[in-house]
Parts: sequence; structure tokens; C-alpha cells
Amino acid sequence: MDLKNLLDNVLALGSNISIKDGKEIYKNRLVSNLSSKKINDIYHIYSKVAEEDNSKEYSCHIKYNLKGERVIGATCTCSTYEEFSKHKTNYICKHIIATIFYFYIVAKNRIKKINKENPALSKSKECKVTKGRVEKKILNLDLDIKRNDNKTFDIQIRIGENTTYLIPKINEFLKCKEVKGQLRINGEFLYNSSSMKFKEEDERLLNYIVLNLNKEDFFKVIEGKILRVNEEYIEEILKLVSDNRKVKLNYDYINYESYIIKEDMPLSFTVKIDFDKIILTTKKKLPIPLNDNFTVFLNDRKIYLPSDNQINNYKVLYHKLKSNGKIEYPKQEAYINKLFNLLSNISKDIMLGEGVKNLCKNYYKVKFFFKNENNNIKCKATVNYFGKTINILDKNIDYFLRDNNFEEEISMKLERYRFIKKANEFLFIGNDEERYDFFTSGLKFFEEFSILEFAKSFNEVNLVGSNDIHAIFEGQDQGLRFKYDIDGLEYSEYINVLQALEDNRDFYKTKTGRLLNLRDLGIANFFNIIDNLIYNQEIYDGEIEVDKSKAIFIEDNIENYNLNFIRGAEVLKVVSKRLESRVIEEVNGIKELNGTLRNYQLTGVNYLLSLSEMNFGGILADEMGLGKTIQVIAFLLHKKNKRSLVVTPTSLIYNWKEEFEKFAPSLNVGIIHGSKSARNKILDNKEDYDVLLTTYGTIKNDIEFYKNEIFDYCIIDEAQNIKNPKAQNTKIIKEINAKVKFALTGTPIENSLIELWSIFDFIMPGYLFDEKKFKKKFVNRSEKEIEELRSLIKPFILRRLKRDVITELPEKIEKKYYVPMTSEQKLAYKNYMKEVKLKLKTGEDDNITIFSYLTRLRQICQDPILVNKDYTGDSGKLNVALEIIEEVIEDNNKMLVFSQFTSVLKKIEEELNIRKIKNKYLDGSTSAKERIKLVSEFNESKEPEIFLISLKAGGTGLNLTSAKFVMHMDPWWNPAIEDQATDRAHRIGQKNIVEVIKLIAKDTIEEKIIQLQEDKREIINSVMSDDSLNINNIAKLTNEEILELFR
Repeated sequence: MDLKNLLDNVLALGSNISIKDGKEIYKNRLVSNLSSKKINDIYHIYSKVAEEDNSKEYSCHIKYNLKGERVIGATCTCSTYEEFSKHKTNYICKHIIATIFYFYIVAKNRIKKINKENPALSKSKECKVTKGRVEKKILNLDLDIKRNDNKTFDIQIRIGENTTYLIPKINEFLKCKEVKGQLRINGEFLYNSSSMKFKEEDERLLNYIVLNLNKEDFFKVIEGKILRVNEEYIEEILKLVSDNRKVKLNYDYINYESYIIKEDMPLSFTVKIDFDKIILTTKKKLPIPLNDNFTVFLNDRKIYLPSDNQINNYKVLYHKLKSNGKIEYPKQEAYINKLFNLLSNISKDIMLGEGVKNLCKNYYKVKFFFKNENNNIKCKATVNYFGKTINILDKNIDYFLRDNNFEEEISMKLERYRFIKKANEFLFIGNDEERYDFFTSGLKFFEEFSILEFAKSFNEVNLVGSNDIHAIFEGQDQGLRFKYDIDGLEYSEYINVLQALEDNRDFYKTKTGRLLNLRDLGIANFFNIIDNLIYNQEIYDGEIEVDKSKAIFIEDNIENYNLNFIRGAEVLKVVSKRLESRVIEEVNGIKELNGTLRNYQLTGVNYLLSLSEMNFGGILADEMGLGKTIQVIAFLLHKKNKRSLVVTPTSLIYNWKEEFEKFAPSLNVGIIHGSKSARNKILDNKEDYDVLLTTYGTIKNDIEFYKNEIFDYCIIDEAQNIKNPKAQNTKIIKEINAKVKFALTGTPIENSLIELWSIFDFIMPGYLFDEKKFKKKFVNRSEKEIEELRSLIKPFILRRLKRDVITELPEKIEKKYYVPMTSEQKLAYKNYMKEVKLKLKTGEDDNITIFSYLTRLRQICQDPILVNKDYTGDSGKLNVALEIIEEVIEDNNKMLVFSQFTSVLKKIEEELNIRKIKNKYLDGSTSAKERIKLVSEFNESKEPEIFLISLKAGGTGLNLTSAKFVMHMDPWWNPAIEDQATDRAHRIGQKNIVEVIKLIAKDTIEEKIIQLQEDKREIINSVMSDDSLNINNIAKLTNEEILELFR
């Protein structure tokens, strides 16, 4: 037991008077019969105390709790105790004070005696005493605070063990605390600074008071017991009050017993929409700021010291809410964003109206962060709620704006593209097709409503696209080379990619597991260039030798499809500019040429010269009648010392001979035609000739000669003769060896794109690949592939139309005469058509048989006698034809009459002879020399005359400009053949308007043929001009077309 503590505790309960009187009684030795004993943890002290005159003696008893070290009771038999103990608990009279003084001295002396007799015990006790003295009593400290109207606070300080007592003299208390003295707080509590202490927080508070005391009038003691401070100090004072300690606060004459809560106030707000406004209100009473700095608030009977964050943001709203009860904001994102940023820094208790929730969805910012971990695609999905970013899979975050339904919608969108929830991320679990769908459409879909971010690792699983291509063209004079590489794709896989593109697949899976995006235009067009360059080359080393002939095509592709990742395009420009200008060896005229070239013809000669200088072939495809022959003769004359071969149809060989003699007599031309001996004579002396002239039919007889010859130039006229690549004649022509090959034709395509390929296969073998690959790439394909074909052939075809280059050429007027059949003729037609339809129903007839039906129907349209020798009726068309012919003759004009049927021409010839109308006749049986003679006589004659010509035999190679009328007796499937025939008259040299008459049997198969002609009319120009024409209709007469004619 600590004797000093015992003494202090008893004295603390006495008043100053009772302590003074008790000490006198002890000094006068009036205390006797002192005894004590311990019962459990209670120490009992007993005594007798006499009056000074020994008239009375009182019994005293003190009970002290050893464990709690506090007085739990004291009694005395004196009248004073009996009176005052009724009104005050633990009242201590002077007799009890005298008893404790006496006990203290007796016990102290006894301890000294024991210590002398037993030093070891003394040392042990001293340690205990010392230890006991160090363990000071901890006092409580309370504050009574009153807020004054003049922005000051009056503070009274209370201290004590269990019960606290008002300090009557603050300055004396603070001094006593410093000098280790005693101060009677009141009759019940004695403060002893040596044996008592305060909690650390309270010590800091008292030190703060000492430090700031008497700072002018801002911090001072008045009336001894009141500490008056300006409001600027109240926050710091309250901060120093112990946690969860109540203070008494008098505010506005109302008393509060309040906790000091050093955290944000639990404020609550409501946000809703009212028409076009956002309305902010508060659900509870506004807190009361206790100072102007807004750092101390009275809220819900508690004193709050909020964070600076809440204070600074709440200031913005407080005064408006206090004056109006609400704050209005425009219904705009910027204002809503500002409001919610404020609220999020003030409170977590915010109620949103449904209208506000729906509006806010428009402004939440969704972000997806994609990454790759061990070839697994992962996605972190977050929503930015006006500055607060939340992972939608983190359910531990509670935020007033958080919209669970909105976040679930995001999850469902990810799940649609095969993502599943995995901890705080989404994991992609789809197959290759679903992965491709995610990369191509999924990312675009997500981009519509979110921000997409990608880790660097994501590139390892992303689609291989045009950004991964590295390509360059190098070289020039020494040869062009194309070097290329694609990240993530081995060279051995390129051929597989080409096949995948051909199969119209969306992607190709590489050996590394990445997907090559075949719908990426850059990838598709890059591989298209590869495909166009690798003919007969391997693609396993990333380098291709490039034929300069494809420079323009490649350059066009790079430009048109924005293939900017392909470098070295300037190397291509050098070659392409030479091709595009079509002028390398430019000439203004040809010496020794007997004649003057028109400007466009001179352009044609320069075009041929340019191609030849680069060792490229080409097609001169001018419209019939523009003088292709003279352009070639001028070219050959300019290249006089070269060895040249010209191949023509048999019917035109002597036309060519005459043209050479007329325009280039200085050229030695050897005609390889006729008998073997005549041909051998020329062949044996080949060195004597500048030009060898032969026919398609003759070459096969002399093929052994040609196999061993290499010509500088080989030129074929009417190149449509080799349009069928499988024909024997075509194969023979392609065996001719020449450094440069040119083809002349007004109709490079008549029915099928393969015809164009066949001609190119002659002039530049391999340029348009082999037949199989050409068909695969271009036949019956989309407009894109056709545009590619145009780009490929454009540099090597020169085609001009008469309307574009010859302004002085007279007009050509076409008239269609729909001629009714005679009644007998109509009956014959219907009967045969009925018979044909019955046969067709069986479905057993082949195309050849069906075509024979068509031929007979067409013959009936001319004259039924051509099919049935017993027919005795008239022919409507023949009658009309003769009427027209008679009118032409009467007007002193000439006319060309074409028909596919020589029998029709013979029939007309008979009628003309009967009518004594002068006429000439030409068909396939007419020899070449006879043709020249007939044409010459017709043109030189001044008399009106009719020239009957078989369409097939006379459709090409004839110049009949003396005629101003042309009549077609029957329509042919291909309008180009008819146009060729018409151009026998409508060509250079024609001075008159050419009138073209087409006779069509009304209500017959011929009308359907005319419709078919219209569908095929654009065949030639569709590929060779810049006009937007559809060439997918180009085909030979299909079964469907044939059968449609019978309906």
C-alpha cells in the first residue's frame, strides 16, 4: 500500500477548514486506540478522537480500496459528520483527517524500524515504494464551452479522477502543475501535481493553453476560472481533446453534451430532375458552423472537425442551401460533372432520382483495357462515374453514383463476344472464328460506347494486318526487285494465304497462332500484288523479280488502295512514266512514207515505237476504219533495217501488199503465200526482205521454218483470229519467236474475256498469267477484279474511236426496219417453232442441235424457201429489201448488202439480175486477188451499184467508202461483227453520211437477237476504256440465252 496515496486520497475529500482543524487535533495528540486490518482488498482503519477538554470521545472508521487506491467510505460519531454526511457522499470531518495523519506517521515509523532490522527487506520495499511513486494517478480533463455572440468562446476546465471539478483559478492550477505543488480545487478534490498526471492528449491541450495564454485579447483568462479565446483557436483546442471525450457546449443558450468527432460529417443529399433543371436538396437539417472558417460544426448534437476536403467542397454549397433550401443546375454534362465531383468529396449518402440516373448513363465513361497474358486475352472494364473510376467486377466499392444495372449491361456486351468473368478481369474463351469476330467487329462495337486501351503485350495476339507489312521496291535499270516481309507470317505460308483469299475466307491462322486479317484491304491488296508478280516464281524467300511491264499496274494499286506501307514507289514511277507517256522515241513524221499521217496516227506510231524500245508487246485496237494498217507500215518503215513478220487473214494479204506498195515502196516485202515452191522461194531468200507477209492459214504449212527464226517484230492483223486459245491455228501463231509482238484488232473481245487473254498470251506471254489463273482471277468476278484487269492491260492497249479522233468523218445513221412476215411466211414460222418447242421439252437435244433449230428459224425469217424447197409463198423481208435497193439505185447511190446466209445473197442476186440492177458478189469462196479486184472496181465505178457481201468473208479488210448505204439482211448475235461490216463504208475516205439499214422480222426470234445485241454492245470498251461499264456480261451465248430465244 502506498501511504502517500492513501493520505492524499483522504485529504482530497476534506475541505481546507477540516484539514486545518484535523492537523491541529493530531498535533495535540488527541487520537488514540489506532488499529487497522485488511479484509479482502479493503483496508480498514479505526481510531478514537477526543475533544480538547476530554469532554467527549468520537469513534472514526476509514475504508480504503487497495486495488483501486481510493476511499470508499469514512464515518465519525461526531454531530458535525452526522449532519453534513446526509447531504454529501464521502464527507470527511476534522476527526477523520486527524486519524489519517496519525495513521500515516505511525505506519511510516514502523516501516523505518523494520527496514533497519532487515536491510534486504528494506531494499525490496524501497523498490516497491519507488515504483509506486512513479505510477501517478491519471486524471480526467473536461471542458465546458460556451459560444458567445462576439465570435469568442468561453472555456471552463474541469479535472478529477472519476468526477471532475471546476478549476476556480486557472492560472494557479497551471502554475501548480509546473512547480509540482498541491492545489485545493474544492472541498472534495486536492490536486497534487507530484502524484497525479493527465493523459497525453490532455497534456498537449494544457501545454497549448500555456503556450498561447495572454496573446493580447485573443487568448486570456477572465474571472480566474474562464478561458476566453477567439474562434480562430477553437478548432485547435478541440483537436487536442481526447478522442470520444464529451464536452459541454452552450450554443445559442442551449446546452449540449457533445462528443468531439474528428472526421467528416455524415451529410446526406438528394439529386433529382425538375423539367430542364437538376435540383440538389439535403435530407436533414444543415449542420451549424461554429466558426467562420467552417472548420468546426455542430451536427446532430455532436461537434465535428471535418477534413479539409469536406470543408472546402461543402463551403461551395452551404450558403445556397441555407438561404434557398435547394440549388438548381442546368441539365448539362459540365454542370452535372462539377456537382457530382463536389458531392463525392462531401458525402457518401446521396440519393439519386430515376431521371437523374437515366441522364447520367449518357455521361459515364466506359473504358476497356485489353492485354495478353500467356496467349490469353484479358480485359479490365472500368466505368468513370464523373471522376470516380470503378472496376465493374470489384463489388467491394460502394459509391453513390454506381449503377449496377449499367455495369451488368457492359458485362453482357463482353459476354456476347465470348468473355467470361474471372476475378477482377474478363477472360476471352472463344474459338478462332469468335476471336476474329472480336477483333474485327467486337472492337469496333466497343469503340462506339467506350474508350479502348491496349497493353503492349496485346500486339502479340492482335490480328496481323497491313501495319505489320514491310515492303520495298528496289533497283531500276539493272532490274526491279520487290522485297517484303510480314511480322508473324513465315514465307512458306504465303501460298496458303493466297489460297485462303481465293476461298474468300475471313482470316488465316498463322503457324504462331495469330490471325491474319484477310478482310484488311491493305493485306488483300498486298497479296494481290504478290499474286500478280509471282507467275512462275517462288515466294519462299521474301524477294520477287518484277517485270517492268507491270510498273503502272503496281503503282496504280499502291495509289488507289493507299498501300503507303510499300516503299520505293519512286522506282516504279521512272518506268511507269515512260509507259504512260507512250513517247520514248518520238517522231514527228516518217521519212519515205508516201502519205501524211493524221495526228492520232502519228501518236499510234510513237506508241508502237515506245513499247518496242522497252521490248514490250501491245495491241493497237483502234475502231475499224481509223487506219491501223498505215500506222504499222509507218512503224515498220521507221524500223527499216529490222526483220519483221506480218500475219493477216488470207482475204487481206493482198490488201496489205497494196498498202505497202502504196505507202512504203522502199520496203522490200516478201509475200509468203500460194504454192510451196513460191513460198520457199521467198523463205530461201528471207534476208532480202524487210518484211515477210503471210497468212494465218499458210503459217502452219511452214512452221518448221518459223521455229528456227527470231524476228525483231511480229505483227498479226485481225487478231481476233487467235481468240480461241485451244484452236490449232492459235497455238501455231504463238510458237513464232519475236523480240516484240503487236496485235491489230478492232474487236479484241467479242464474246469472252478469254479472247483478250489469248491475244495477250501472244504479245506478252505470262503477263496475264496462264489461262487457268486468268479465269480464276477475272472471269465472272466482281467490279474490283475487273478494274484490276483494266489497270493491267491499260498500258498495252491503244484504242481510239472514230468519234473521238476524226471530227471530219461524216455521221453514221442507223435505222431499224421491223418487217412483218407474209401470212404464208408467218404460218411456216409458227409451225416450225411449235415443232421445236415440242423437241425441247424432251430435253435430249444438245447445243449443236438447238443451234441448228435457231439457224432454221432465222432462215425462215429471210425466206422459208431456204428451209423448205416446196415453199411457194412470198418473203416479207425480201420484198422490203428489194424496194429499198430500187430506191437507192434510182437515187444514183451505191449500197453494201450483208447477210450471214450466202443463200439469201444468191436469192437477192437473182432478183437484181432480173431487174437488171448492177451488182457484185463476194463470199468466202472469193480468192484474195479477186477481192482486191472487186473492191477496186466498185470504188472506181461512178454508176449506182449493189455489193452483196457475206458477213463473215467481207466483214473485215475491205475499204468500200464509195458506198453511202449499208443494209444488214439479218441480225447477228454479236453486234461487233455487224459494226465491222458497217465500217467497210464508214471509215476514213468517206465523204457522205452513211445510212445503215437493219431489217428485222417482226414478232420473231430476230427481235430477241436485237435485245441480246444490246446486252453485249459494250463488250470492247468495257475493258479498254475508262467508262464505267459492266463486263461481267461478257460470255459466249449461254444455254439460258439460247433457250430464252424460243420463249
